[in-house]
Amino acid sequence: MKTNKEQRNVQIISEIAPQHLGSMNEVKRMILQSKIGGADFVKLQLYDSKNLWGDSKRLYLDTTKDELIEIDNYCKNLGIELTASIFDKEKLDWCESLNFQTYKIASRTVKDDMNLCKEIISTKKKIIISLGMYDYKNKGLPFEEDNISYLYCVAKYPTQLYEINMPNFKDKDTFFSGYSDHSVGIDGCLFALARGAKIIEKHFSNNKSLNVETQAAHTGAMDFNDLQELRRLSDSFNLLILNE
Repeated sequence: MKTNKEQRNVQIISEIAPQHLGSMNEVKRMILQSKIGGADFVKLQLYDSKNLWGDSKRLYLDTTKDELIEIDNYCKNLGIELTASIFDKEKLDWCESLNFQTYKIASRTVKDDMNLCKEIISTKKKIIISLGMYDYKNKGLPFEEDNISYLYCVAKYPTQLYEINMPNFKDKDTFFSGYSDHSVGIDGCLFALARGAKIIEKHFSNNKSLNVETQAAHTGAMDFNDLQELRRLSDSFNLLILNE
């Protein structure tokens, strides 16, 4: 008999960066809560903040190689897959040495660094790409490889619900597999599920009201209760579809 996890038809990605605030204790706390809450993946953002942002203000959010190894081992012990948005070749090499099975490419990377995108895609691992900052309506798809899943996204933090033009994921002509959400609450995610999304990505926070530099990511995040509800409803939607 299949386990409940194997019967799932929707994958939930819990993004914990930058809401972990650079604390390894908070990283592990968020991973544990993501696992208990029903996420399939925990996601980091791996970058050199000085190179990416042009200043040293976010150095505390950088993940070292040793920290990544520790986080990867923690995830493996809990039985939740670790993935990451990759922002430079060095971080890709780190992840390859740990045999990551899934990579995320952020929409800004598609817009700014096509060569890095091609390197990530060439690993032949599962690749998830957001297109919030990429003009796919006029340029078409940036890549056509079979190992890619595209996410619809509005690149604004937080996103207002009226700014979402959600595709119909059930439409055979759409190339989107899922939705990366930056709106307040989980209403946008539920709308995506109702329209057939198979992947839901959303930031995770233990305190959505924190008044910190990364406040926008917290405001548009889900907490543990949101994640539990999202998991429950996504599984229920799947059962209803199976019984149609």
